Amino acid sequence: MKSDFAVALHIMGFLTAREGKPLSSDILARSYGTNPVVIRRVLSKLQAGGLISSQRGQGGGSVLSQAPDQISLRRVYEAVTEDPGFLPRYRSNGSEVAAVMGGYIERLSRTAEDALLAELDRISIAEMDAEIRPIICASLEKK
Repeated sequence: MKSDFAVALHIMGFLTAREGKPLSSDILARSYGTNPVVIRRVLSKLQAGGLISSQRGQGGGSVLSQAPDQISLRRVYEAVTEDPGFLPRYRSNGSEVAAVMGGYIERLSRTAEDALLAELDRISIAEMDAEIRPIICASLEKK
């Protein structure tokens, strides 16, 4: 998995929890433990993918563009990932044996990737939120 996907899920989870109230990249960066520039880069990709909208300036921030139950994890993944393949590809040296092995590994990789993408397509941001928010809230209450 690409690291932008993890950052994007963090962002989407926080925006879902805010229930339509804008959230700044500075707050998101502190919550993830990274630089705001990293968050802004991912926010830009999410906005280009139609998943969030952002406003600059005082009182600005980002919000979801759609209801969380209408956004699949796959859409988030595809919005932030330039190269959707996540398994390494076999590099052939040109020999017949390498070509056969490469073809087999390529088919195996595509099957695994297709299965994961299908699973990501099945899960919505709302479902993710329903699972993780209670755990996060319980953890924060202990502190």
